[in-house]
Amino acid sequence: MHVGFIYNIATDELLRERPEMTLRDSDSPETIKVVTQALEAGGHRVTGYNADQKLPAILAQKPFDIAFNIATGVYGESRQTHVPAMLDYLQIPHTGPGVLAEALCHHKPQEKMVFVGNGVPTAPFQLFLRGDELLKPDLQFPLICKLTSEGASMGLDYDSVVHDEAALRKKVAFLLEVYQQGVLVEQYLDGREFTVGVLGHSPAYALPVGELHFGGPLRIRLDEMELDQFEQLKQALGRPDLEMSHMESETRAPADLPPETAARIQQIAVDAFNALGCKDWARVDLRMDSAGQIYVLEVNCGPGIAPDYALPKLAYAAGWSFEQLVNTILNHAIERYPHLSGKDQANRYQHYLGSLTTG
Repeated sequence: MHVGFIYNIATDELLRERPEMTLRDSDSPETIKVVTQALEAGGHRVTGYNADQKLPAILAQKPFDIAFNIATGVYGESRQTHVPAMLDYLQIPHTGPGVLAEALCHHKPQEKMVFVGNGVPTAPFQLFLRGDELLKPDLQFPLICKLTSEGASMGLDYDSVVHDEAALRKKVAFLLEVYQQGVLVEQYLDGREFTVGVLGHSPAYALPVGELHFGGPLRIRLDEMELDQFEQLKQALGRPDLEMSHMESETRAPADLPPETAARIQQIAVDAFNALGCKDWARVDLRMDSAGQIYVLEVNCGPGIAPDYALPKLAYAAGWSFEQLVNTILNHAIERYPHLSGKDQANRYQHYLGSLTTG
């Protein structure tokens, strides 16, 4: 099968326009290489495409059978939806969900509203669009301040956990001004953090539970840029003195948990995946409070897939290889498209039509 592998690579134009977002959204050459090799090991012909302004014209030619998409898009708060939207519009099969689930996964307040409506446990929260909004009475310090629509730890540092009103107002005002988007203020849960890979559809299923182990002053996950990307960022910003934030956490799998607790975490992760309408693959991050209650932090559609990242580690804990993980994701997507999977679409409706004539 011919697979179009879609990803993000930093261009000079984007580095001039939005250096930090561009580099945090970019996929490393090593990731692109190993995913390509994994798909080829699965017997597929692979062509790579950068998710830049040239992509729409390329996709209009429908140059491949199915897309393996890890791109985050380029512009706007819902940029993660742009590639799936183009693929759906052009009726090109692809891994991962369509526009709705992608939009929900990448807008944290809306995501959490879906959790609340579907009985998926999540911590109390408030969306700030201005710095002077009154704090909800059910939110108690400490709180954590996050950007609504970003991943890769953008806008997040140890000052994001605030312990009083003054610190909260300062951090919210800073994020609003610098990033020009809303701020999610959430109850900070200072407990164990877990991550679960969820794959498939109808039904979805969970990989083994992983746990984040922290070495920094606070239990928060800070993603670290690749060294060459950080050098590009310093050059683009004209800041040779800029210091890189180092990731002081590590995902280990499987987590040291009683079987019943691990099963409960896996079920909550699958429930969150289903509530948002995810497909094929995602990674769900969760936290435990002091009473042992589990809360979903967020669902990551199309999470980082470099071999040393969290999702592959969860697959390794299940006894899988990296190639098996990549091709399992692809195969789950293929299953959803009858003309690719070999399923006769006409037969899918035969039972329904028969019931109309005999009912």
